Amino acid sequence: MSGILSKWRNINEQYFMPILKGNIFNMRVVWVGVIGILLLILGNVLNGQTNLEEKENTNLKTSVINQSTPINEEQIIENKIVQLLSKVKGAGNVAVSVTLEGGSSKETAQNITKETKTTEEKDTSGGIRTTTESKESNQILMSKENGMDKAIVIREVKPEIKGVMVVADGAVNSNIKADLTKAVATGLGIASYKITVLPKQK
Repeated sequence: MSGILSKWRNINEQYFMPILKGNIFNMRVVWVGVIGILLLILGNVLNGQTNLEEKENTNLKTSVINQSTPINEEQIIENKIVQLLSKVKGAGNVAVSVTLEGGSSKETAQNITKETKTTEEKDTSGGIRTTTESKESNQILMSKENGMDKAIVIREVKPEIKGVMVVADGAVNSNIKADLTKAVATGLGIASYKITVLPKQK
């Protein structure tokens, strides 16, 4: 608001005061011009504020979308198998359901510090008593990523596949059913007894 008032004083001193002193226009015409200029300035300021608010809201939505929960392991495997089996000749429409044993886990890098302290004491009979104290501390190693601390992951252990069910149009044919079973077993590296292939209901 102080910026608007400053602009108004400059305009008033440079343009309108000389006009009023010279009696070129009457007061009514001058004030109409003043009001028009003020409305233009206010309109530009408000428009700038609106654009700023819209930009901030957009950034907030993008941040929320980027932080949303990732797709789970079952869905990742199911999508992979559906894409694979849909390329098998005669398979037709395919649906896949995967059951996992437990969840995934990550093994992080750690700085392990071990301390051993040995103390020898003489007892009243002249013997020596030895006491050993051990202390171990673990500290997870971190790295900077996008300005944030993140644990260094050495290995990620995927959950074990407990079973896979496949429903396909072409499973009515025993040869195609065998091909689908073999494709799943090879693609996932699991035993065939964990795989069930059924024909889709007509």
